[in-house]
Amino acid sequence: MTEYIRYRDFIVDLETAAAEDDTMRVLENRYLAETCDTWLSLVPGRDGGVALIRSRKNGKPPADAGATVKIDPTIMLTALAAALSTDQMMRLARSILAPGQIDPSDAVTCATGLQDLQANPFDDDAKEGARHTPGSKPPSLDIALWHRIPHAQRRDFIAKMAMGVRRGIHPDDTVSELLGGY
Repeated sequence: MTEYIRYRDFIVDLETAAAEDDTMRVLENRYLAETCDTWLSLVPGRDGGVALIRSRKNGKPPADAGATVKIDPTIMLTALAAALSTDQMMRLARSILAPGQIDPSDAVTCATGLQDLQANPFDDDAKEGARHTPGSKPPSLDIALWHRIPHAQRRDFIAKMAMGVRRGIHPDDTVSELLGGY
């Protein structure tokens, strides 16, 4: 089931999701990206709104999905939010989401505005022997410490925090010690 939300709320949700890590993608899960297509859907009318929907790879979006734009699953959330929040895209969204017929030229212009967005490909996951540890902040770690960890080293820090927890060391202490060398 697809949940549609208001346009501005959708942008805020994207920005909030990517607030801690500007490398977050539309889909973090490689399996979903390989088996499903991702679409940005704008449905006009009172019960309409905006959502990301998925369909089978090389399939078509649902017929009732309104104006749909195919989205590369490796597009960064921050890039998508920035593109959707421009004045032109806001105007197009108002036109598309208003009750009644969708103007095809507005839908095409909207799709054009979402081309060439910054992506974060899955190449880093494909390296042979790559470890698949999550790249999100552990809940017990202080947010200020998390922001001090270089993005490229966050996975290594998470693994070291996990080893520390096994020995009874709080993640804050592990990170503070590791950051002492930076």
